[in-house]
Amino acid sequence: MDRLENANQLFSWAEQQKLNSLQLQQASEHVPLQPTIDDWLAHANRVLLFGSVLLLSSAVIFFFAYNWPLMHYFSKLSLAAAAVVVSGTVAIFCPVHSQWQRAALLGCSLFTGALLALIGQTYQTGADVWQLFASWAVLITPLVLLSKSRGSYLLWFCLLELALWLYVETNQMFWLLERAEPLLQMALANLLLHLFCLLALPKMLPSNTKPLLWLSAVALLIPLTFGAMVGVWDNQYQANLVCYLFIAAALAFWYFRMQRDLFIFALLLFSAIGLATAALARLLETDDFFFIANLLAVFVIGSSASAAVWLKKLMQEPNHAA
Repeated sequence: MDRLENANQLFSWAEQQKLNSLQLQQASEHVPLQPTIDDWLAHANRVLLFGSVLLLSSAVIFFFAYNWPLMHYFSKLSLAAAAVVVSGTVAIFCPVHSQWQRAALLGCSLFTGALLALIGQTYQTGADVWQLFASWAVLITPLVLLSKSRGSYLLWFCLLELALWLYVETNQMFWLLERAEPLLQMALANLLLHLFCLLALPKMLPSNTKPLLWLSAVALLIPLTFGAMVGVWDNQYQANLVCYLFIAAALAFWYFRMQRDLFIFALLLFSAIGLATAALARLLETDDFFFIANLLAVFVIGSSASAAVWLKKLMQEPNHAA
């Protein structure tokens, strides 16, 4: 896969006009620009391996669901625990950091969740649903750290997000615009997750961490932007608006000046357009709905088009990275 990464880097330089067509052609003599048959086979093997792990885990879960009334609870727990032990044993005997070990650790993480669900369903512990996902995320943390796999980290991130959403919904009685605090709590929690992806994850994961960083940025900006837009209209959301201004400004400075990432910067830019649209609607509040709707439409179209043109120019700058 190193050849593909090198080829992708060459194409990126050519797009940024660091390389002309002649230089790109000369570089292609040393680095193949098209994937070979071996590259396709390696990628297909990886997809099939992790796909088989997901299908096998789903098969085990659906097996318990279909045969639930027919099985003794000791049998259910024994089979689920056996799946965890077998997948963990396979991971131990596989070569370190190999695709087989990462797939086995991912399967062990999935089977751990199935075992926790069985325990909760069998003994009816009375715990809230968010506690299941939070416990699942905590228990598989060592497996995720050991696997050094983006798939395992993606599962871990999803569990944390589900636990956070369900916790807020259960404990804050959160429903859309009912309260400001849950949105702010979710934004701050996702800010911590984003900082983890930015500062710690590159040291822990040898492969490309950009997709996970982008995912955490999306999870951060959704509640942050939504709370800020409501804060333009509702004084109860003023804290959300203030936090948005500080956090968005800091992130924009970082991803534009310090460590340029145009995907995250584009998210921030269009998020700011959404907030500006809400502020303009609040400022021009009137009974003439037709005038306001058309004015806001023109503003959104014009600002979005200008932002897209600017981002396109930034992509073509020689110092653009990522």
